[in-house]
Amino acid sequence: MDPSFTKVSSVAKAMADRSAGRQVDEVKSKVDLVEVISAYLPLKKAGRNYAGLCPFHTEKTPSFMVSPDRQVWKCFGCGENGDVFTFLEKIEGWEFRETLQELAKKAGVKLAAFRPTDRDRDRDKLFAVNSLAEKFYSHLLNKHPAGEVARKYLAKRGIPQTLWEKFGLGYAPSGWDNTLNFFAKRGFNLADLATAGLVIARSTSGARTWPGGGFYDRFRERLIFPLKDSRGSVLGFSGRTLRPFDSAQDSGQVREPKYINSPETPIFNKGSLLFGLDVTRKAIRDKNEAILVEGEFDVLSAYKAGLENVVASKGTALTQKQAVILSRVAESVVVCFDTDLAGDAAARRGIELLDISGVGIKVVRLGNYKDPDEFAQSDPAGFKEAVGSSANVYDYFIESASARYDGRTSLGKKKIGQEILPIISKISDDLVKAHYISQLAKVLDLETSLVAAAVEKKQSNLYSMLSPESKSDSSNKTNILNLEEYFLALFVFQDEATFSFLKLVEPSDFGSEEAADFWKWVRDIIKDSKLKSKSLKRLLIGLPKNLSGFVDNLYLVNISPAFADKELCAQELVKTARRIKQESCKRRLSAISKKIKLAQSKKDEAQLSVLSKQFDVISKNLKELI
Repeated sequence: MDPSFTKVSSVAKAMADRSAGRQVDEVKSKVDLVEVISAYLPLKKAGRNYAGLCPFHTEKTPSFMVSPDRQVWKCFGCGENGDVFTFLEKIEGWEFRETLQELAKKAGVKLAAFRPTDRDRDRDKLFAVNSLAEKFYSHLLNKHPAGEVARKYLAKRGIPQTLWEKFGLGYAPSGWDNTLNFFAKRGFNLADLATAGLVIARSTSGARTWPGGGFYDRFRERLIFPLKDSRGSVLGFSGRTLRPFDSAQDSGQVREPKYINSPETPIFNKGSLLFGLDVTRKAIRDKNEAILVEGEFDVLSAYKAGLENVVASKGTALTQKQAVILSRVAESVVVCFDTDLAGDAAARRGIELLDISGVGIKVVRLGNYKDPDEFAQSDPAGFKEAVGSSANVYDYFIESASARYDGRTSLGKKKIGQEILPIISKISDDLVKAHYISQLAKVLDLETSLVAAAVEKKQSNLYSMLSPESKSDSSNKTNILNLEEYFLALFVFQDEATFSFLKLVEPSDFGSEEAADFWKWVRDIIKDSKLKSKSLKRLLIGLPKNLSGFVDNLYLVNISPAFADKELCAQELVKTARRIKQESCKRRLSAISKKIKLAQSKKDEAQLSVLSKQFDVISKNLKELI
């Protein structure tokens, strides 16, 4: 059992304030954790719990469990865990205040005046700085003479003003201190600008006085794209250079990056957002489909071509968090990445993450065009048609592998097979699987039966890897803890605290201190209640806080639905209790053996006599249990 199950989150800090604590309790009682999490990832019933693929690490077998009884969740793969507050804080990147406000809206709870923490105030400053920076850059692009170079650039790229205004584009002019001076005149703190990533320190020893001193603007002579969350709050910025990218800006100098982004800040993480989602969310929802592209200009050009359900991953690598966001707003995703090797590799990685997130996937063939931007600008109608006739993801995988490896050679066949066989083996529909076995056989110029046999072998290997029987515990200690956890999970599963069950084992029989404490607590409660039987769920209302995380974990253990049969569950409890007592006897015998050796070395005959008698009694008990 993991003793670190219950994490000290911002909720715990807020509970120090009684009014905040009452608000938290009221909100938690009125929201359903399963419903909240289901908005982010598909959950399937697994006994009394729900299971899904963890949104916090990459996995192909569900290890993310949700308990509706205890309103807690845990991933048994990466160890992340918590309640509805910790889930939203982690997946959305929200602070406690934001989480409480969002859940209160959902629950219909009117919150009392909230006392912000220092961290809340710091985040509010960053939001204020970014919001004003967006207005500053937008003004320069739309109305200032300095923005003429950017306006001409956008016109040359075929982007109309209505579109750049819709997506909030701006311009940062050349010069080292334009942004810095703008904020200085309005009384902003230099430290806040640096934290937001709008200015950069020249050196650690540089002067820190206005105007600028040891700092300079991060974005200079760049087209600015505001990076927003789904609610439209500006979290950071991306800047595209307007200087020719194919030649160094000055002779002998290293070419500057085409794009630069805000650094990681308390409110910004590039891999946690999708460019354009604040604008295109409604179109995505309406179509129940999202078009996923790589860059900002891909979004603008696709939108101009009439495909308004488009977002960008901001670079070539889709992250797991971005995949989860997409799965929340659409049931299917059309992947439309660049045609170079980096784009192809990114598409394959992105498809794997999207597949894990449970969305339907299609892939656009760009033909001779290098990227969606070029395709949409050159042939808008053709681009729309290509998106509409996008390929099935399995066709794409086969085409991609065939393009990278020579299927006429034995090595090429092997490479294609290594890449595609595991993918086909996971197709659940037999007819679809048979179709792609046939397709792969044609590509490899092999008999269909040979490919089918190879797929079947891959599938059986996969099943053996996932089989619980193939996994062994690394130590006796782990076995004991798992056995005790299983017994107590069965006990809470059947939800009946009876004298007959409570007599099966003694608190001292448990190797885990938490297990012993929990068992003692239940026994004491039953004795004090003067009832022969009581619902465990009702008893747990008074559970001590130090045992709460331990019991939460018990509810998350996936017990077979077969044990809903009370008689069968009782039999399993008796059998497991017997094994726990056996292990308890073995531990005691081991401890006594060590004491006997010590007594022998000291020639303590009296102690040896006592220990020998204890050893004999416990040995006899163990024989009776076996």
